[in-house]
This record gives sequence, C-alpha cells and structure tokens, in this order.
Amino acid sequence: MEAEVRGTVEMRGECLVLVQEDAPGAPAYPVIWPAGTVWQEDPPAVVLEGGDVVELGTAVLGGGGYLQRDHIEEGVGSAVADAADRCTGETGEIAFFNRGSDVQVS
Repeated sequence: MEAEVRGTVEMRGECLVLVQEDAPGAPAYPVIWPAGTVWQEDPPAVVLEGGDVVELGTAVLGGGGYLQRDHIEEGVGSAVADAADRCTGETGEIAFFNRGSDVQVS
C-alpha cells in the first residue's frame, strides 16, 4: 500500500496508538509496526529493527495505510488482527506500516 502513515505514539489504556492531531478527541489508530520491531518496557518505547527508539509522545512517519480488521488479518494473521481490533476507535481502522518501511522518527 502506498499511503502515508503518520502520528504521535501514545498509550491509551492498554493500547499503543498513533494519534493524528494534538487535540482532544483526535483520531487514534492502533498500529502494526514493521517486522523486527519490539516493545521496550522501561522506559516504555517501541524499538525499530534498525535500533531507533520511539518513545511515547514521538511523531513517526512511514509508508503503509489504514485498513479494517478483515483486511489486516490477511497480511498479519488473526492473533495480531484481533489484538489491534480491540483498540480500534470510531473508524474501525488499524494503521500499519508496510513490510520493510523506513519509519522516520521526529
């Protein structure tokens, strides 16, 4: 998919999401990161395959898209799709970065 995924990384409850705007009620999407990404417990952060650390409150940008759960499941399997689906908001969409996407951290 050739769309652009962007947002600020936040925790909302038990959900790691990308928030589109810095405003109350702004759209937030659960996110599926590229393969090789891991979670760091302390301090809470996403560590990308190349070693970049994405702490909460950090803006990210990369190639990917926003799809409904059923379309996500085709690419990542039901367990990942189910986990992301539990965190979807009003749109029901899940953000995902393409495999091998160079996620830019700012």
